[in-house]
Amino acid sequence: MKLESTLKNILNFTKIEHTAFSLPLIFTGAWLGAGNRFPSITVMLLIVVAAVGARIFGMAMNRVFDRHIDRLNPRTAGRELPAGKMTLSMALAIAFTGLVVYLLACGALDGWCLILSPIPLVPLLGYSLLKRFTPFCHFGVGLCLALAPLGAYVAAAGYPRFSGAVILFSGFVFCWMSGADIIYALMDIDHDREHNIHSLPARLGADGALRVAGGVHLMAWGILVAVVQTVGGGLVAWMALVTAAIFFGLMYVPAIPVPKRFFPISTLAGIAGALAPIIS
Repeated sequence: MKLESTLKNILNFTKIEHTAFSLPLIFTGAWLGAGNRFPSITVMLLIVVAAVGARIFGMAMNRVFDRHIDRLNPRTAGRELPAGKMTLSMALAIAFTGLVVYLLACGALDGWCLILSPIPLVPLLGYSLLKRFTPFCHFGVGLCLALAPLGAYVAAAGYPRFSGAVILFSGFVFCWMSGADIIYALMDIDHDREHNIHSLPARLGADGALRVAGGVHLMAWGILVAVVQTVGGGLVAWMALVTAAIFFGLMYVPAIPVPKRFFPISTLAGIAGALAPIIS
């Protein structure tokens, strides 16, 4: 029973299911890197393992850094560290395990992947600290995810000479995730103001933050249109664009609870966007 409880805490702590945010993006990056086809199964599996390892490392360190802030927030006080369900040493061990998995996968992929592997670790390690200094912290989250398709591209192509399509796609990911994180932060406006946590909702209020998020998401969709045009997308790709636009719109429906707007609605917008270049 204790083992079952421990495993449950680890799964909740790492939020493995949220890898759904990044997997479609890395598939698209790999597709573009391999020349509009998927690389070998071995390469794809290693890319996925690297992504999961990086995700575990980033999430675990985020939870470690934010454990005192989370304890003060009723929404997050039940998380494993502030609630005492997990020790700090175990949390750090989980983060270290994710880091090792990530580095081993990068080493197995290609020389360039290992050489460039420290680059994503910097925003993964530091994005959770940004809320202590700047209301633009949401764009740190966007940067973390925007690096995922670029890393997959290098793994599939074997070199870091990025195509215009993957650079544009990375820009889409950056804007999509940054806007989604602004919306997610709506849940903590009062707490953030009370405890001097920086966020755009705390700085601008709900309406102002939503206007910024809407502008960022409009930019995301415009970049996605440029991606489809760059790869010569046809009717099916444009249908994916329309689908992405619908999900983007649903993120701004007041009747839908904010948690649902972030997950799964924003995830579905990203998946539709990620599919557009592949099904072109």
